[in-house]
This record gives sequence, C-alpha cells and structure tokens, in this order.
Amino acid sequence: DVNLISYPHTNALVIEANIQVFRIGKILVDTSSSADIIFSDTFDRMGIDRNLLQPSKFPLMGFGGKRVNAIGKMSLPVSFGDTANARTEHITFDVVKMPYPYSGILGRGTINKFEAIVHQLYPCMKIPAAAGVITVRGDQQLARDIEQGVTPGQKNVHNLRIDQKTSSAKEQ
Repeated sequence: DVNLISYPHTNALVIEANIQVFRIGKILVDTSSSADIIFSDTFDRMGIDRNLLQPSKFPLMGFGGKRVNAIGKMSLPVSFGDTANARTEHITFDVVKMPYPYSGILGRGTINKFEAIVHQLYPCMKIPAAAGVITVRGDQQLARDIEQGVTPGQKNVHNLRIDQKTSSAKEQ
C-alpha cells in the first residue's frame, strides 16, 4: 500500500496533523530534534492570542547552527487518526519567529509521547491507538517541493556545524 514517487529516496517525512482544531500541513517529523516547534506565522493563522504563551526557558540550537529564542511556548492538543480510531496527546510547542519552509516540526518529544514508529523508507509514522494502529503517511512530492524551493540544485542539510577545535586537533 506504499505509494512512492520514486524508490529509493532521501525525502523528509512531511505530514499533516490536527493541532488544536486545525488541520496543519507541511509539518516536518524530525527524529533528531529535541524540540516540538510551531512557527509564528502558522501560530498566528490559528488565531491563538500570543498573550497566552508561557515564557520559554531554553534557547533552541540547530537552525543552521544558530541560537534561536522562542517567543514563548504553549501546550496544544495534537490528534492523528479518524473518528473510528483516533489518538490525541497534549504537546508543548515552542513558538519560533523565523522564516522556515515548514509549518512546524514534530521532534522526539511528540514521537515518544505518541509511542510512534517512524519509517523513513516508507515515509510514514505508525501510532498505536485504542482500535488499532494509525498510519500517518508523508507526502513525498511536497517534501521534494519544499527542499527544491529552499535549496534548488543542492542537498538540504538542516544542521551542519564543524567544531573548530575538534577539526584542528584531528588535522595535527
């Protein structure tokens, strides 16, 4: 039942999720991220008052190696599945103001809370629920379109930083 444009591939897992009461697309599932993020333009389109945000204590690292401070954080219900078999968990999102090609990032916190298994090879995520397993399929074409729009003709690396001390020590 896998419907891929091409195989093998190196595409990111880009999905849709129900967050609060909204169907949000262009969400990157990033197993290397320790943060769950909603970008401020998506947050604002959801119509949630920014005054409801709680302070975020820790800066985020990894956006091109830069330190980014969230404008705040908020716990929101995230749901997967349909009326016959759904699962909802509250996820605390950092709200970040910066241009980014995705609406949000679901990191290890969400993956662990949902007890999800991420299958990069078959861009999908499997989530246990009361009436069976929920399969969340990624959109391979959308993932390709986003990467090509950000870095045309290049491979996209979200976080690549060389430690100068380590690099110098290895050269000696």
